[in-house]
Amino acid sequence: MRKIIFLIILLIDFSKQINPPVGTSSIKFVFDVTGSMHDDLLQVIQGATHIYNVTLRREYSIYNYILIPFGDPHVGLILKTRDSKLFQRGLQDLIVQGGGDCPGMTITAIKLVLEQSLPDSFIYVFTDARSKDYLLSDTVLKLIQEKQSQVVFVMIGDCGDQDHIGYQIFHKIAATSSGQVFTLDRKQVSEQTRKVNLLVIDKIKRNKQTYILHVDSKLLEFTISVSGANPQVTLIDPSKKI
Repeated sequence: MRKIIFLIILLIDFSKQINPPVGTSSIKFVFDVTGSMHDDLLQVIQGATHIYNVTLRREYSIYNYILIPFGDPHVGLILKTRDSKLFQRGLQDLIVQGGGDCPGMTITAIKLVLEQSLPDSFIYVFTDARSKDYLLSDTVLKLIQEKQSQVVFVMIGDCGDQDHIGYQIFHKIAATSSGQVFTLDRKQVSEQTRKVNLLVIDKIKRNKQTYILHVDSKLLEFTISVSGANPQVTLIDPSKKI
């Protein structure tokens, strides 16, 4: 794990920090770098890069970018920067190392990134395992309420037990934050991860909202998934038909 920490230290942005303007937010990636991710890491990074690029096209003012790798039992140092190229380089430089039993320190990593993030931000968690530190979930749920941030899980594994509290807590965190849990096929990680951005548009507000969903002309099908209390959705195509 020391090797991972060293790489991240080299990429930290030490530029002068200023108070972020009101209304700005953060993009945050929480990345599992345990040994079990070895065969899928390149594909997941490619998919994560695509999600990052699409997120930048949203009608939001992104102030900074945060990346935190986590393993077992350690969590890597946070890369926090306003430089998008530095953030992308940090993502590309991730390496896998260590890991014993299947569960990971996912909740600890989410807690750390929430503590560093701006309100109304977007958190993407990439992992192939349930959490072993789920006892921290109450703290994370409180932070989500305070920061009003959205948490999206991109799962390519679950340690073989989706009924375990360490996996179910991901669904609770996603529901609390108006996020989602996506379970992807390991054989098609890169392709399926490209679909995540189409499904996660925004953290739902309490009143009526209109969103524009950009769909690639070559895409044959897509899914809209909504979470929240009694959500209602009306889909209108480019010709104004419902």
